[in-house]
Order: sequence, then C-alpha cells, then structure tokens
Amino acid sequence: MKILVVHPSVELYGADKILLYILGFLTEENEVTVLLPKDGVLARCIRESFPTVSLVISKDIPIVHSKMGFAGFMKLPRLLRNARKLFSHLDFDCVYCNTLATVLFLYSQRAKIKIIHVHEIIGNRILNFGFSVLIRLRTKNVICVSAHVKDGLLFSSPYMVVHNGIPNLFRNAERCGAPSGTVRFAFPGRYMPKKGQWFLIDALKCVPDELLHNAEFYLYGSPPPASPEFEEQLKKAISDAGLERSVFLRGFQQDIAEVYANADVVLVPSMMSDPFPTTVLEAMMFSKPVITTDNGGASEIVKDGFGILVHPGDVVAFAKAIVHFLENKDVAITMGSVARTEYESKLAMEVFKKNFLNAVACFTKGAGGAR
Repeated sequence: MKILVVHPSVELYGADKILLYILGFLTEENEVTVLLPKDGVLARCIRESFPTVSLVISKDIPIVHSKMGFAGFMKLPRLLRNARKLFSHLDFDCVYCNTLATVLFLYSQRAKIKIIHVHEIIGNRILNFGFSVLIRLRTKNVICVSAHVKDGLLFSSPYMVVHNGIPNLFRNAERCGAPSGTVRFAFPGRYMPKKGQWFLIDALKCVPDELLHNAEFYLYGSPPPASPEFEEQLKKAISDAGLERSVFLRGFQQDIAEVYANADVVLVPSMMSDPFPTTVLEAMMFSKPVITTDNGGASEIVKDGFGILVHPGDVVAFAKAIVHFLENKDVAITMGSVARTEYESKLAMEVFKKNFLNAVACFTKGAGGAR
C-alpha cells in the first residue's frame, strides 16, 4: 500500500519522536512518502533511518493550529485549495495525518483510507468543536494517544486509544558528576510557562534551604521558535529566586540517555493538559521515578508505586513531593525499579507496535490492508 504520512513539525520533541517509531512500523510492508513543512533535524533523521522513504518538503503544507482563532478558520477554504494542489503531485492510497494540525489532509479525494493520529487536547470549546467536526466529516479512523485525548473530542465513541511506546535505550551506567548525597532532578521539556518551569521555581521556594543544598535541578530544552524570549525570562526567574546554585539550564539534548543516566528523579509538572507526555515514558524506561501533574494522559499510567501525581499549580504539594525524595534518597531506586517493570509490560516498543498496527489493520481491512 502507498501511504502518505503528513507531519506539521520538524524538530525532535514528543510527537516528532513518535512519528519516527511509526515510520519504522509502516515501512516494513508499505511504500511510504513523508510530507514535512521544511527541512531540519527530523528530516535528517528520516533520511538516515529510512532510506526507502520518499521525503517531500513543502512550505505550502496547510497547517491548522489552535492559535488561528475565528479569523484563521475563515481561511480554511484557501488552505484546502493548497492541500489539493499538493495532492495532485503525490501518489498514495492512504493518508496518515499525524496530529490535528494536519487535519485538512483528510479531505484528500485521492486517499481510499484516511487516518488521523491525535496527540492534542484542545481546551477551547469552539476550537475543539471545529476540529471535531473537521475529523468526523471525513473519517472514523482516529487513533488517540490517551483516553484524555479521546474524551476531549466530540463524536469520539468509535475512536481508538493506543498509548505510545518507546524503544529500550536503557544502559546500566553509573551516574557521574554528582557529589555524594546529592539528589539530581531532570526536567526535559520546552522552556515555556505551560510546561511548568516557573511552577518548579515557585515550589523550590517552599523547600527548606538545608535540603535544597543537597539537590540539583537540570532543565533540558529550548524555547518555542515563536517565543525565544522565554529562555531569558526563565533565567531571570531563577536568578530572582536566588536559585542559581540549584537550578541549571542545559539546553536541548538529543541524546536522552545522557539526560536520564545522570538523574535520580524526573520532573514533568505540566500546567496544561498534556495528552500523553513522552518524557514520562522515557523516565520509566530508564528506571526513574516521576513527579508529574494529574491533568492529562500521565495520570493513566503513573501509579503510587513509582510516581507522584500533583495538581497543576499546587505549589505546596509539588514541594512536598520533591522533599520526599530529598529526605528518602534510597526510595528513588526502589520506585525506579517498579517504573521499569511497568514500562516493560505496557509501554515497550513491541507493545506499541502491536497495538498501533492492530488499529491500522482495522481501518484498512478490505482496502488493501496496510500492516
């Protein structure tokens, strides 16, 4: 089967990484073309990892996003025309739209099978209605990364939930560079208020100084391209709180093994409804306990035995969770072992591949059967 895969981003964050895994599944028995809006690190990874994939770069990809507003949605007819122009130059039987941003590609007249993989939770009711209608008018072949995502969409009863999985990159390496007795916390994620870095700073103000002296917090990431000022604002917030000796910005790290190998605990304190944070899966795979918020897909997998859930914005609860690990340093090892067991049984790549391909098989049954 000839499959057109459409993706709106060109970086290597959550949904981008998941795309690479899915390409591994789809290219085993199908002819795959990937459409991206521009070149970049994701395109390079695709070229290196999947030489049989036909990669098409086009700045004219019609991308729909939640910041468009009403005026943006009024431009949908023009965006649809742009999409149809792209369709005329591509040969495919099935279109696989990765994220809601590519929803307009469901309106291809050429594709016999139309699949969309939803990674987002849309908080705005009007926009959510718009996206829900755009999907349902064209297909019931919808994969949601979590029950939270499915429940957020309208008309979603026939949609399927497939939790993401990730490959096993764990190596049993010694942690290096930390003084004896120091607890290291890793926080991978975009530098932006919704991801929780400022929430962390507020929580650390509640941690006693004598405990904070034995803690190090490493923030790995970069600001969104549209808001580069967030990095300087974050540095200032750290400085204003007097946390320069405890909180360190380390930038985006492509080698996630380095991020987690040097950590004892992983922080994912998202303030928004994070659909199914890949960083939680990565932490579990590397045998690390997690402190995360309970307002998204993470609450579907994080259990008391290997993680702590807090409400977004509950500074005191977040601080208590951090203090728990500072006062009980050995508990991170025990909880990390439980996290690893949970990863192997439910979130390993083999489990993800089986569940994803089963969903695709249901959608393609009787139409050529992509597998």
